[in-house]
Amino acid sequence: MSFLNPILLAGVAAIAVPIIIHLLNRRRFQKVRWAAMRFLQNAIEQNQRRLRIEDLILLALRCLLLALLALALARPAVLSNASGVFGQSKVIGAIILDNSLSMGMSDGTATRFDKARAAALQILDSLPAGSAVAVLLASDTVRAAIPEPTYDLNLARKILREAPLSDRATDLLPALNQAVRTLEDRLAVRKEIFLLTDGQAAGWRQLSEIQSLLERSKTAIASHVVLINEHEARNLSLSDLRMASGLSPIRQPLRFEARVTNHGQEEVRQARISLAIDGDPPHDEFTLETIPGGASRNVTLFANFRTEGFHTVTARLVPDRLPADDERTVALRAIREVKVLLVDGDPGNEPRESEVFFLRHALAPVAPDAAADYFIQVKVITSAELAQTRWTDFDAAILANVPTLPESAVADLAPYLRSGGGLIVFPGDRIDAAFYNDQLLRQHRFLPAALGTPRGQSDQEGTFTTFQAQGYEHPVVSLWNDPASGTLASARFFKHIQLRPDPPPASPPGAVPQPSSVTPPPSDMAEAGIPQVILAYKDGTPAVMERTWGLGRVVLFSSTADTAWNDLPVRPAFVPLLHRTLGAIVLRQDEGLNLRVGDKFRWRLGPEFLGRDATFLMPRQVEVMRDLRPIDLVAGQPLLQYDQTDRAGVYEVAITDPTFKLKFAAQADPRESSLEELSPAQLAPLRHTANVVSWTPDLSLRTLMQKGRSGLELWVPVAVICLLVALLEIALGQWFSRSR
Repeated sequence: MSFLNPILLAGVAAIAVPIIIHLLNRRRFQKVRWAAMRFLQNAIEQNQRRLRIEDLILLALRCLLLALLALALARPAVLSNASGVFGQSKVIGAIILDNSLSMGMSDGTATRFDKARAAALQILDSLPAGSAVAVLLASDTVRAAIPEPTYDLNLARKILREAPLSDRATDLLPALNQAVRTLEDRLAVRKEIFLLTDGQAAGWRQLSEIQSLLERSKTAIASHVVLINEHEARNLSLSDLRMASGLSPIRQPLRFEARVTNHGQEEVRQARISLAIDGDPPHDEFTLETIPGGASRNVTLFANFRTEGFHTVTARLVPDRLPADDERTVALRAIREVKVLLVDGDPGNEPRESEVFFLRHALAPVAPDAAADYFIQVKVITSAELAQTRWTDFDAAILANVPTLPESAVADLAPYLRSGGGLIVFPGDRIDAAFYNDQLLRQHRFLPAALGTPRGQSDQEGTFTTFQAQGYEHPVVSLWNDPASGTLASARFFKHIQLRPDPPPASPPGAVPQPSSVTPPPSDMAEAGIPQVILAYKDGTPAVMERTWGLGRVVLFSSTADTAWNDLPVRPAFVPLLHRTLGAIVLRQDEGLNLRVGDKFRWRLGPEFLGRDATFLMPRQVEVMRDLRPIDLVAGQPLLQYDQTDRAGVYEVAITDPTFKLKFAAQADPRESSLEELSPAQLAPLRHTANVVSWTPDLSLRTLMQKGRSGLELWVPVAVICLLVALLEIALGQWFSRSR
């Protein structure tokens, strides 16, 4: 029994109170010898002995009453597997229900999530009367359906029956942390955590931290892990979908790359993939003859947009037992045309000598009579004409060996980039590196890197370097990870300028602020993104870098746009590289259309939308679910935000007065498709800190939990005895005080 309680100790100390009162009130008699009364001495002595016995009885009952009262308030319990007539002690618990995507795996009749909900209801039924429970839904975030333990178990049943399955990834540590924090300060004999999950290894990435947490709390909190998993051996998923074309013009064939992954160990044959736009019938289909176990295959599919505006592209597999990963959707904005400004820093005497000769033909690779109808419209100007040209008339601008920029052009560049414009810079012999480094880097942080010293000699064609041959990570060049797309490493570079990546701004302790001539304005600091390497040379040094700035993007090449320093413009890869770079610029403001499940959607709008409400239509709902969100002013610009993106698929947004519609898509984490489970070696140490149960359809969790539960609370019978003692003391007090 547990008696080491401050209330109990105080109650035991209080027993001394009636004893002290008894001793202080003892009667002191003065002896007076009176001969006439000696015959009464024997009677008086007998009466005094009776009174002492009665007082001692009442004193003992009062002391016992105080001791029993302290004992009842201390809530004693028998911590053993014994059961008695008073039943088991009540439980303060927390049920953690895994509602991540992998719980949608079905055995053909019910999903793991359905079985987990049924198991959770059995656990509720196993709780003794008077128990309380909290309910947490766990994925890569924690949603507290019932944040604090409630004694209303009917409410807990309702919440569990209606709990939704999400398409989020799995991370169980935050939910366990929250459950432990919720229970550790509760006054209860029995505190328990019930975790219901499928045991997918991806959700236990922090297994050592989970074991440490359960180990630290196991003396106060009993933990149960219920694994609901039929050990599925087959699963085919669409693990990726992206547009491989650089731009998305209407009425042009667009190339999409879908990746199909076989998560099982056995070979899968005749896997059919289809591609559809906006829910229409498939535009293209392909059948993979075979996919070995554990392997992935890329599939190329084609489609085209008929109208400009926002569209969704969905790739689908034939549904299997985990249908949530059998389709993947991306949202894109179809464009009618792209306007590109080419600034020629060295026009030359003949057209072929122009610095932008290869750029002009690569951007519009069509016959001259078809150029007017091509979706990329090019305008060529000289450096001198730049002062009279507005950046905002073009979607992107390319500077080819331009020595410097007019002061007005530099001033107009910030709002141009902020609103979504783009800039590509090619160096050359005429470029003023000091101007670019000072004005475009130090002053405004437009450039991703500083222009360093030139390397190599343009007239020594026997000495050259090349691009990296593999490991293309940036989306602009990821196409060339597929050998069928050709190679970038065939281009030879005889001369290039070293690119020194711009480090993130940092002020050392005690540093004196620099004057504005070398420190960019605070607004520019906030707009400038982190520089990224698009492409490197074979020695690992940067060859092409980029930096986002506001809603725009700036790309910096290290060699010329013509054949003065390299032969890239005459290589087959030049046209797709230039188009994909231009696509990264033009579609920069549309990057927010595709996000990971659970991420917040953000979209900038014009001032006319401020204060309006946007209606969101959620994907894959049995009933049409619409949600309203206001358009608020954030950082001086109207911003539309939405955070209820637990479902993968297409979200539709509509705003009225003025009318505006768009679509965006959320994609699930491909790791949720994995069939890898916790191994016996991983489960062994977990069993030392928690009761691990492998659930089967014929297993009664209610019986199992009741059998294993220990702890009998004795405060109720003690309170009853305390009441009986009080009644006895009152009765005896009345009896002893009667007249005799």
